[in-house]
Amino acid sequence: MREIFERITEHFKVPIRVGSRCEANIFYRVDQLSPEDLKTCGDYVAERVLKVIEPNLPEIIINLPGGYTGFAEILAQELALPGEEPIEVIPYAKLDPQNGKSSSIRGKNLILVSDVITTARSCLEAHTRVTMLNARVLCWASLIDRTFGPGPVPVVASFTGDPVRLLEDVI
Repeated sequence: MREIFERITEHFKVPIRVGSRCEANIFYRVDQLSPEDLKTCGDYVAERVLKVIEPNLPEIIINLPGGYTGFAEILAQELALPGEEPIEVIPYAKLDPQNGKSSSIRGKNLILVSDVITTARSCLEAHTRVTMLNARVLCWASLIDRTFGPGPVPVVASFTGDPVRLLEDVI
C-alpha cells in the first residue's frame, strides 16, 4: 500500500486547502490511482471491513460526496458474497425523503464510503442522518484516512495519511 500512495503524494512548502475547513502540506492525488491500484485497495479494505464488522454484513453502501475514483462501487463488488450481485450503492445526495431512497435504508446495515476522510465532518453528518433514518452504520471506509482519531464507528482505510490542520471558522 505504501508504494501505491507514495506515487500519488504531493508535498508543498506552503500549506494548501484540502477541504472546506482544513489545510495540509501533503496532498494525495487519488485521481491518479490506476484501476489496478484501486482494485488492490478495494481487496485490502474489503478484507479489513469484514474483519471489523464481523459477524454483520453490509447490505448497502452510502457513497459520500466528493468521490472521484469509484471506490464505493469497487467495495460493493468486493464485499458481495461469492456468486451474488454487488452490494447496492446509494449516493448520499439521493437520500431524500421525497424519492423513497431514505425508506429503503431503514433497518439496514450499511457502511459509509469516501475516497479520503479528512476531518470526518461529512462522515459525522452522514452518520447522524442515516442513523436517524433507522439504519445501522457498521463502519466508515476510505482509500485514505486523514482524521484526528476515533469516531463513532471504526474507520477502515487502505492508507493512513498525514493529518490535516483545521482552519478557524470565519464569522
